[in-house]
Amino acid sequence: MINKLIISKITLPHLFVTLLSFFIPIKAIIILVGVMIFLDTILGVTASVRNKISITSKLLSSIVSKMILYQSAVILIYCIEYFILGDLILMFTSTPLFLTKVVATLLVGIEFLSITENINKGWGINVWTKLKNLLKRSKEVKSDVNEIVDNIRGIKDDIDEVIK
Repeated sequence: MINKLIISKITLPHLFVTLLSFFIPIKAIIILVGVMIFLDTILGVTASVRNKISITSKLLSSIVSKMILYQSAVILIYCIEYFILGDLILMFTSTPLFLTKVVATLLVGIEFLSITENINKGWGINVWTKLKNLLKRSKEVKSDVNEIVDNIRGIKDDIDEVIK
């Protein structure tokens, strides 16, 4: 009698909330993958407009397919890891959701490469060259800071000698 009463009280919203709560651990991963797809889409459309390339409904529908495919892949890998491979993976690494994070990293990497291509096509900016130049400049700034610190130490030593 009690079981029938409990089952009769379970409604579709309860089941939906229960299912959503199962996916809470990967909420940030799903959002990140979605944001990367969104950015890639916006930059791709903008690059196409700048280069006067027509945008077709077939092209835009592929975005929906990509979103569904990528999000489904993340959810499927999470389920496989949770129910099947979780204990095996934890024998090799203590990182929770390791396999899910690896797959998400691959998907985000693919989208990042696509974003850099869209930036190059739309604005003629090579992101990789800009990053290399930024790293070179940061090394120069570091050496400048080290030189300033050395000068300050020298001044401090001079002041210490005068005080003695």
